[in-house]
Amino acid sequence: MKKNFIKTIFSSEEQNQPDTSSWVVPYGNLMTFLMIFFFLLYAYTYYGHEIDYERVVTRIQAELGKIDFKLKKEIEKKERETEFADKLQKYMQERGLAEGAQVNISAQKIRVVFGEKAVLFASGKADLDETAISVLDSVAEMLLTLPETNTIIIEGHTDNVPIHTKEFANNWELSIARAMSVLNYFVNVKKIPPERFTIAGYGEFKPVTLSTDIARANDTEEKRAKNRRIELVISRI
Repeated sequence: MKKNFIKTIFSSEEQNQPDTSSWVVPYGNLMTFLMIFFFLLYAYTYYGHEIDYERVVTRIQAELGKIDFKLKKEIEKKERETEFADKLQKYMQERGLAEGAQVNISAQKIRVVFGEKAVLFASGKADLDETAISVLDSVAEMLLTLPETNTIIIEGHTDNVPIHTKEFANNWELSIARAMSVLNYFVNVKKIPPERFTIAGYGEFKPVTLSTDIARANDTEEKRAKNRRIELVISRI
């Protein structure tokens, strides 16, 4: 009877002892995430280019998300967006327009900046010229490869040279009209669904340098030329 009592006590003590190996799984997960984090930091410094970095991140996410259907769909969307940015950048380089157009990609958006060399308007006008139509024609084909959930803002920008004509009372109206010209081409000619677009005109008030000193941001012809631009802001959210 005494032996059974002692055995019962020891059994109870063994059952009440904490599982000292319970830390192994969370510790292993932590080490895995730290390894991925430092790998991403290394990839960013090694590639040094936004599009290449986004491609590396997407591939890692694809490996981690193979068993998650929802995550897999999201990764496929990101891959199409990264591919769009890469193709557009290569197209601009092939056309010799690399200096006239920039493609920037982040987790939230893709920003495409078309300077005068890529999308040119005559001074004080909002009509697209042949070069602009040629560029926008190819851009539209690439936009159609993006998921329909990607909304697009077309932004018009000008320099600070005053304008007052029969058509436009100021640069604000001119910038909106130029954005509208691009929208009309995408919607009426290339048949991209209109519900994907929003337009905005900023006049001279959002220079490339994002300076609050508008005069200083336009004090040379080179700066004014950079400020006369069209931007496409493609949401990735």
